[in-house]
Amino acid sequence: MIGALMAIGDVISRRSMRVFVVLAVLNGVTQGLALATLVPLFVALLRGDHEAAWTWLVVLGCACIVNAVFVVTSTLRGFDVSMSVVRDMHRRLSEHMVKLPLSWFDSTSTARASTIVARGTMYVSQAAMDVLVPVVSAVATPVAVAIVSVFFDWPTGLALLASMPIILLVTRWGTNHNARAEAGVQDAALETDRRLLEFAEDQVTLRSAGVLGTDYLPLSRAIEARQRAGTKALWSSVIGMVPQSLVINLLFGLVVSVALLRALVGALDPIAMVAIVALSTQVSGPLRVLAELNTALRRAELQLTDVTDVLDQPEMASPERSAVLPVGNEVRLEDVVFGYDAEHRVLDGFTLTLPAGRTTALVGPSGSGKTTVTRLIARFWDVDSGRISIGGVDVRELSDEDRMARLALVFQDSYLFDESLKANVALGDDAAGDDELLDAATSAQVTPIAERLPDGWSSRVGEGGRLLSGGERQRVSIARALLKRAPVLLLDEATAALDPVTAQAVQTALMVLHTDVTVLVIAHQAETIARADQIAFLEHGRIQAVGTHTELVASNPRYAAFWNQRADAERWHITTNERGTR
Repeated sequence: MIGALMAIGDVISRRSMRVFVVLAVLNGVTQGLALATLVPLFVALLRGDHEAAWTWLVVLGCACIVNAVFVVTSTLRGFDVSMSVVRDMHRRLSEHMVKLPLSWFDSTSTARASTIVARGTMYVSQAAMDVLVPVVSAVATPVAVAIVSVFFDWPTGLALLASMPIILLVTRWGTNHNARAEAGVQDAALETDRRLLEFAEDQVTLRSAGVLGTDYLPLSRAIEARQRAGTKALWSSVIGMVPQSLVINLLFGLVVSVALLRALVGALDPIAMVAIVALSTQVSGPLRVLAELNTALRRAELQLTDVTDVLDQPEMASPERSAVLPVGNEVRLEDVVFGYDAEHRVLDGFTLTLPAGRTTALVGPSGSGKTTVTRLIARFWDVDSGRISIGGVDVRELSDEDRMARLALVFQDSYLFDESLKANVALGDDAAGDDELLDAATSAQVTPIAERLPDGWSSRVGEGGRLLSGGERQRVSIARALLKRAPVLLLDEATAALDPVTAQAVQTALMVLHTDVTVLVIAHQAETIARADQIAFLEHGRIQAVGTHTELVASNPRYAAFWNQRADAERWHITTNERGTR
């Protein structure tokens, strides 16, 4: 665990960890030496040698003071190490996770990441402070006592030293035995967390279906599985501690037998024999709790393994600096092949050019890969083969900063943070002035939202924007894009959640960008499609036709059928008879 913690930390943290380990060892050694001074003190007292007793009492006092100093310093250093462990893990995780492909963020990995950040890192840091020192001391103290015992009576001391590896091996076996059960507890806890998040996020769907509380079987089964795993881990801990206790008792009996035989044959003073036996009892005490401490340490190691597993996930390779910057705003997708898994291709030979300063509408049947195209341009995933470029530069050759500075995105699933309405709009450009922010908000029809909220622009919108309607969240997302004024704008059903009047106003605002910005719009509204400069029809993983609306209706039967379906759907309405019934 110490090595793993040092691998995560920076140079300063690693140096601090080394000092902490040295202090913990010295803490255990000085405690063992202090205990060892009890032997000559005990012998001097029983022999009536008061001068020697006073001398050893002073030595004992000095040893206790030195040990107290190391106890305090190792504890304080442990606190510093604990805080640096949390800081380093949070820093490394945050820096690494933003570079992972979106394919990593499924429901399981998201729940896992949430558990690691919220609970796992704290458990590891607490173990670094509260468990490492006792574990190191539980080993260092008995070893120091056993070594000193050799100088009091070498056969008894050697017997004590020889018992140490056996006890440590049995302890390690018990720890490994418990580890398998603890891993089961951790897996069960992860599944419970995932199901609990799912249960909390899908309350509208579940309540609509009449599913309440433990009626949601996946959650109740996960809770039951976690309880079973906890019970199994408890029994595993008991089973692991029994052999250790048995071995410690047998070996302690062996050490006592050696000391007793030495006294019987006259090779060891009986008084010294009693003192050495009393000292050896101080060896068994720390070793008895070592298995329990190792179990706690093993739990922390499992949490730490989860952290390192996340950190070992391959990042999307991206240069720190772009070797060449894009010239112009043209976006090209050339013979792109992509699938979310190896067996199913979403795009297969996809080729399309988005002319600079023009609007391209990407249309096609549901599930044809339209949203995937926007995410590939933003490089949320990497293509399996082919090339995507902005201004002549491959998106893989641009730094994250340079690439995202050229893109503004509005997706169907807009997410707002639990901050003020103003802060959520300002996310588009945090350096923008109030006038610029207000202009973007007005164009996206966000101003009416601020007017109705109790604290205006300072009103918090709740986690995920839950205090706003779906259409209002979408308007805030559009305002972000307008505020950013990036040269490439990707719109995925940007106005789908808006009422017709608001949608028309937002469309007008987006048209203002027309001459300056390259726009890719995915929409099902017939009017939005028809107003595009060019329309690309996507089907079976590739572009089937490109042209204006008039050209495609005349030349491509599949597009004409698609268009007629869209137009018929928008003309559909519910009629009302004279009595007002429907």
